[in-house]
Amino acid sequence: MTSLTLVYRPSTKEGHHPGSLSLRIVHHRRNKTVILSGCRIFNEEWDKAGQRLIYPHNDPARASYLREVDARIKSSMNLLSGFISELQKKGRYTVEDILSLFREKKDENKLSGYASRLSRELEKRGQYRTSRAYRTVARGLVKFNKGEDIPLKHINACLIKDFELFLRDKGCSPNTLSYYMRNLRAIYNKAIAEHRVFPHPDGAPFSSVFTGVTRTMKRALTVDEVKSLHNLDLCGLLHSQPPFSREYETLKGLYDAQRYFTFCFDARGMCFVDLAYLLKSNIRGGVLRYVRKKTGQQIEVRLTDEMRDIISSFSDETSCIPYVFPIIRDPDKNARIQYENGLRIQNARLKKLASLAGIKKPLSTHWARHSWANIGKQENIPLRVISECLGHTSERTTLIYLDQLDNSLLDAANERITSVILRPSLPKRENSVC
Repeated sequence: MTSLTLVYRPSTKEGHHPGSLSLRIVHHRRNKTVILSGCRIFNEEWDKAGQRLIYPHNDPARASYLREVDARIKSSMNLLSGFISELQKKGRYTVEDILSLFREKKDENKLSGYASRLSRELEKRGQYRTSRAYRTVARGLVKFNKGEDIPLKHINACLIKDFELFLRDKGCSPNTLSYYMRNLRAIYNKAIAEHRVFPHPDGAPFSSVFTGVTRTMKRALTVDEVKSLHNLDLCGLLHSQPPFSREYETLKGLYDAQRYFTFCFDARGMCFVDLAYLLKSNIRGGVLRYVRKKTGQQIEVRLTDEMRDIISSFSDETSCIPYVFPIIRDPDKNARIQYENGLRIQNARLKKLASLAGIKKPLSTHWARHSWANIGKQENIPLRVISECLGHTSERTTLIYLDQLDNSLLDAANERITSVILRPSLPKRENSVC
């Protein structure tokens, strides 16, 4: 049995100050209290025995306010009663379940609450990147608003423009600004579709902020830089350290990062997310077949000797898991969270690897893909072959090539590019004086 009771708490301040109204939920001898915001009343305005408000006879303005309070009380009571009825039909439930539903519904007309609900729905559909984006941009705007959540109806052109200027002053790039604005606009448009807010006729609040895409810095290493990274003898250094020492564990992590980066490069610029989710069952007859997480396109890559060696070097760590690499290890934990943690670790280690190799660039996982494409271009590989190798599916790429290329040609292009790294560098000529 669940009961709902209104509780009035008088003000503790000296003098004549209004107190607060709360709803007490009691279920199986456990109770929780919900403070009713906007329901501040004086001692003489509350009838404890009758659980009702007392209206003044000579103060119309106060009486009007109390009618609003009464409406809020009834609305909250009806909402809680509805949730209790729903939970009773499902069977066992706790007082925390009731409170959770109430708070979720109460907060959905504010940015954080609404974005959280959208994020949960996206996660159920497997759209983790968009889910994370919604949470990130909502959290950013609320932080800009001094930590106060924002009612959806209060989002306007002035607020959004000020937020954009704030991000720009922090040094955010145009594409980062666009990331925030596009995702906030998507959240706002969904709120319009659900009739939580009414659309502005002039397209505000996002009509005057940047939502486009600018050309970014090329994230590609030169041939010599990839060679420097490739030729770091981390395996030799690893064996020179006492097993399980701090130095050993650090070098082991860097050696893992080097092998992951090399495998991604050798596998036609494979994305790290596809590397993390790669299953042993994806390898048959010396061919690696997988579906790109980003586009859903199937990719086939013939394994090179170096790729086989890298896979084999992780065999002890992957003997009890279905994955090729030990990034997603624990079957009882969320795979996506394990991948994202692995991505953060990989990017941090790549920065250290770059420093060891004398590379003065902010190396990250995506550089393997960009470097592969850039070296392919330098080696005069046709652009349409590079595009197909990378698994691009955009309209621009589709216009570049018209026919599906045979996998043997793609593998030949891959071997040509990866062999450049193993090719010895020519000695530099010294300037001669005539």
